[in-house]
Amino acid sequence: MAYIKKKSESAYLITVSCGRNSVGKKITRSVTFTPELLTKTGKQKARTVIEREVNAFAADFERKILTGQYTDGQTMTFEKYAAKYLAEYAEENQAPRTLQSTQSAINEFISAFGYMTLENLTPLYLQEYVNALLKRKKSDGSGETLSCGTVKRKAAVLSAMLSQAVRWNLLTANPMERVQIKAPDTPEDEKIVFFSQPEAEHFLEALDNPAYYTASGRLAHPLNTTAQRLDDLRANRRSMTQYKFFFYLAIFTGCRRGELIALTWDDLNFEKATVSIMKSVCRVKKKLIVKSTKTKKSARLISLPAIVLSLAREWKKEQAYYRLSIGSQWKDGGYIFTRWNGEMMGLETPYQILHRVINNYNAAQTDESARLPLIPLHGLRHTAATLLIGSNVDIRTVSSRLGHADVTTTLNIYSHALKELDRKAADTLENVLTNKA
Repeated sequence: MAYIKKKSESAYLITVSCGRNSVGKKITRSVTFTPELLTKTGKQKARTVIEREVNAFAADFERKILTGQYTDGQTMTFEKYAAKYLAEYAEENQAPRTLQSTQSAINEFISAFGYMTLENLTPLYLQEYVNALLKRKKSDGSGETLSCGTVKRKAAVLSAMLSQAVRWNLLTANPMERVQIKAPDTPEDEKIVFFSQPEAEHFLEALDNPAYYTASGRLAHPLNTTAQRLDDLRANRRSMTQYKFFFYLAIFTGCRRGELIALTWDDLNFEKATVSIMKSVCRVKKKLIVKSTKTKKSARLISLPAIVLSLAREWKKEQAYYRLSIGSQWKDGGYIFTRWNGEMMGLETPYQILHRVINNYNAAQTDESARLPLIPLHGLRHTAATLLIGSNVDIRTVSSRLGHADVTTTLNIYSHALKELDRKAADTLENVLTNKA
């Protein structure tokens, strides 16, 4: 039976006993009920009427408790739940970078509806919230709205939180499962940016020109020998060989930026011509942190072609000479790609050098059609995948090299390449059936 205690003139504490736990401690559920003291016409309600309402609420509360229909989400605010979610789940299970993103998203949610109880976060309310996000302007002053991808990532965080609330019996269902996010109409070709095969070939040729790695696109002295390159590395703290190897490895393996920067020489097997991808690097609160790969499938062994291994040997030899030349200033972490003193390469460095090479290459072209698109660093990963699929490499092999969680991810991202294969298949079938092969 429910126990009723009057807390004040307008509030009652309703408590229901739910038995005892494994150590014999009594388990109770409580809720505060505040009845309306006035009638619809503004008159004071009779005490007996108020008592009937309190008793009816208590009976209904007890019924829901005993039948499993009541959850703490009916009284717990989102802000209070968010604190529990971070402490009891996110901080225990999420990688540092993911946790940082989760905390950032949660701060936005609290500002919007932290005062609301979990039960009041209905599908309709959350649909309106998501729709408002799609119309929100970016904070960079560009006037552009948040991308659909950004909104989807925020929605995914919220959905994960509410799914955990269901598992903790704070909600009976996840309201985000009924929320739809309509992506704006975007041309297929604009979804990802990559080099075509001719562009990729020109890019690799551009990497052979030492001048393209400089800010001016010119060299005061030639860099044809190892000694000349070492002098340039000591003077300008840049290495053409290192960057060339980095971009070759990126385009021939399709690895992510963080996976490449986290590589150590122990990860490279010259005899078996493979590279082991077991870790990645990310920035958390302005610090670089080496962590495990994005997913279990991201941990993988990738075969390397001879040209990449040749560059690896060249850079390893050059790095060893340079390490000896600066002596105690070198901080040996075993990293393949480093700063001038042996520390891990910065996350922005390859991005900056990539654009420097492309811009300098384009500036040297008299024919505008011969210029390369200014793709992002991740575009080299897209290039690798697109060229592999276009060369009829099995989609499972492509997915495995990229470290995708499943083949579906690869199919969804690189649908443009599959459509091109479909066109080729149609032409092939026409040739076969009309004897034009």
